Amino acid sequence: MRISGVSIGNVAWLASVAIASSPPAIWAQTPVVRPLEYSRSVLANGLVVLLNEDHSSPLVAVDVWYHIGAKDELPGRTGLAHLCEHLMGEGSPNLSTQQRVFIQSIGGTSSRWANTTEDITHYYYTLPQHQLEPALWLEADRMAAPLSRADAAHLGSERAVIKQERVQGKENQVFGRADELTRIALFPGEHPYRTDPLGPTTDLDAASADDAKRFCAPYYIPNNAVISLSGDLSASTARLLIEKYFGGIPRGPTPPRRPIAPSGLAAATRLVLEDSRARTPMLRFAWPSVGFANVDRLALVALGSLLARDRVGRLNKLLIYDRRLASRVTASNFDFESGGLFQIEVTPQPGVSLTTIEHLVDSTLASFDSQPVPTEDLDAFKRSNLVFGITQLQPHSMRADTLAHGELFAHDPTAYAKQGDRTSALTPADIHRVAKRYLSTARMVMSMVPAGKLDLISRPELPFANVTPPAPKATP
Repeated sequence: MRISGVSIGNVAWLASVAIASSPPAIWAQTPVVRPLEYSRSVLANGLVVLLNEDHSSPLVAVDVWYHIGAKDELPGRTGLAHLCEHLMGEGSPNLSTQQRVFIQSIGGTSSRWANTTEDITHYYYTLPQHQLEPALWLEADRMAAPLSRADAAHLGSERAVIKQERVQGKENQVFGRADELTRIALFPGEHPYRTDPLGPTTDLDAASADDAKRFCAPYYIPNNAVISLSGDLSASTARLLIEKYFGGIPRGPTPPRRPIAPSGLAAATRLVLEDSRARTPMLRFAWPSVGFANVDRLALVALGSLLARDRVGRLNKLLIYDRRLASRVTASNFDFESGGLFQIEVTPQPGVSLTTIEHLVDSTLASFDSQPVPTEDLDAFKRSNLVFGITQLQPHSMRADTLAHGELFAHDPTAYAKQGDRTSALTPADIHRVAKRYLSTARMVMSMVPAGKLDLISRPELPFANVTPPAPKATP
């Protein structure tokens, strides 16, 4: 999951790929979601290999996952996982150019080339099938000597790139700091999910290339990695090539893991975020929820749709179409590996008070007690989610990504299919149960308002904390 812009990367659709069932006439049949055909093997050094043959086009998607993310960082050492991702892209002992440049030279392409989330770092691209071997050589060369290009020269340039990413993705966006402030509120103290993969760069400014190596190297080992291939390949040939290039890399000690305790709020937390660029206020509600493999995640995904789906979701219909009080309503469950958060966000129409919006959101959530979810509404979610999930799995890149995701997060490459079968069995009672359990009064409520307009916040008579960060210093 990437609440930061999943980014999520591979995360926004993962929050929704609790694939649902088929039309009503065949719901009773099981299984209702056909898993991808794949083979799984493990090299002697612990590297997990996932192979999906699909000869529909002469392309192969390569996706290498390392089980290291922002949650593995320590206070005072944040941003290192993302920094290592960038430094790994600078080359390897036998490749003096950037990974991206090399892959492009052999016909490869990618949407982003690499991504770091709360839980993982991965490197991915699609290339012509006859160029698979040089790509495997490259990835093995990097794994055998990770961060070999981590030096002062590369550190400076990559640090600048990361800072620009943060400026573009957060600091230049209206209310762009809301996501990281939300996770700070929901995951207090030194909770691992408190750290945003693209968080403040204070620690990054103080980090050296050696700091990056010391932190990341223990995680860049074969027994902490998954290589997932999908496309026009022979599984037997690909397995031999992977053994050839990766088999000689020694396994390492099991990397350290920070314990992750279930998160919960003891009481309501009310926050205010001001932004001088804003012209319209917004209201956000957030609650701690569950991770990818937790069975309740499926019902929470459905709940988000039943609240915010266009024209028919309870909040969407009430606030946008019936009362004409809002221009935008979202409700989603964002999942990490071992935790998550459920979030509702409303943009009101001009002149509509956030207090009014909060009262209506509360009354809508309370309505699940007296007005159970109609079966036909839940069935509509199942059908649309099935179509969405199947559509997402068409590209080779998403197939490789999905198999690796299931392997690392659920110890099952086709976890998505089993979750799809369980989603088809959801009942209105399941939706009511998770709504009562997770969407309690112990929540975060964030009023986002134009700077100086504290009179616009929701329920101003209640205590709140103003979490507006100081304006960033101008760059000379």
